[in-house]
Amino acid sequence: MSDLYRIATPSRTRKAFVPAGLAIVAVTYGFARYAYGLFLPEIQRDLALSVELMGIIAGASSAGAILATIAGASLSGKFGPRLPVVLGGAAAFLGMLIIATSHTPHLLTIGVILAGASPGLAYAPLADAIVLLVASSRQNRAFALINSGTSIGVIVSGPAALFAGENWRFAWLLFAVASLLATVWNASVLPHRRRSRENENNRWTMRLRLPRLHIASLLFGLSTGVYWTFAVDMLVDQGGLPGNWSRLFWIIIGACGLVGGSAGHLVTRLGLKRALQVAQLIVSTAIIIPGIFSGILVTSLLSAVTFGAAFILTSGLLGIWSIKVYNDCPSAGVGVLFFLVAIGQLLGPILAGYIAGNDSMPIAFIIAGFLSLTSIFFTPSMEMRDQSM
Repeated sequence: MSDLYRIATPSRTRKAFVPAGLAIVAVTYGFARYAYGLFLPEIQRDLALSVELMGIIAGASSAGAILATIAGASLSGKFGPRLPVVLGGAAAFLGMLIIATSHTPHLLTIGVILAGASPGLAYAPLADAIVLLVASSRQNRAFALINSGTSIGVIVSGPAALFAGENWRFAWLLFAVASLLATVWNASVLPHRRRSRENENNRWTMRLRLPRLHIASLLFGLSTGVYWTFAVDMLVDQGGLPGNWSRLFWIIIGACGLVGGSAGHLVTRLGLKRALQVAQLIVSTAIIIPGIFSGILVTSLLSAVTFGAAFILTSGLLGIWSIKVYNDCPSAGVGVLFFLVAIGQLLGPILAGYIAGNDSMPIAFIIAGFLSLTSIFFTPSMEMRDQSM
């Protein structure tokens, strides 16, 4: 049925889908979800936030993503991918607009929750759109390219923060405008075809005989949530990263994340298991480095390089794995994956804020890094059969 739909879809629409999908991922993940950590020093000074409250607000963003991920995949099954993706873009626009105009922690939290919900709504339905619009032989590559949109958003948000300086609100207004444009673009190219009722009835069947994917996703969220929220703030405070270099640090993360677009190619060359283990090892090392060498500029930059490359690569590989496991309902598979990632990213910053308040942030990073390292034991089998992964 998807092949017939693909043939009936105009060629220009199919060609526009991947860049449009990349754009919505860039604004929902790169801006709405992850830019909070980049602007945290200015937001903290402006609104007088404690480190514990910063962690709670970051956790609220993940809470929004958790609820929205369920809604996004379910709506895609009932109404097609267009509706949840457009709703995700609208949430990004409204959330970032509220952040830009917030003058109290309460209003900031509302904006962060809405902005955090946006990728939950928009991301998983893109998997359904890939199946509908992209030939099966190119779906892994299409998913990896769209997933690398996070890096594009991070690359753009770095210079925006650099030029905005203390006028951080203006940068968030620009992000809101960008999200509106990306939303309109996706509304014009995404399909609204509803998936079959047979798949709909099985969308949220958790395949408990395959717990490795679920555990790996949770550990990935726990560890990387700490990094995205506190890396810039900690490295500036610990003295290893000059304040005016913090934006460069973010740009490096984004630029190196473009490596993640090669996830589909790596699966072909190395196999999913080996490629994922390498990526997990690199991301774990990147998180541990700031905890051990937080006062050294060179290691701070090395951490940015390795984390940027490994984060997007790992998330892309996990996404490819989930689509293979849930091959009859791809958006549900990606939804389950990022539901668990979002739970991890909810708990990670809260726990790190608590550890930092009672001990130190470097200790929190070391713990997060070793948690990430354990995910190496939760990878697919060497055999590339869908049901054994």
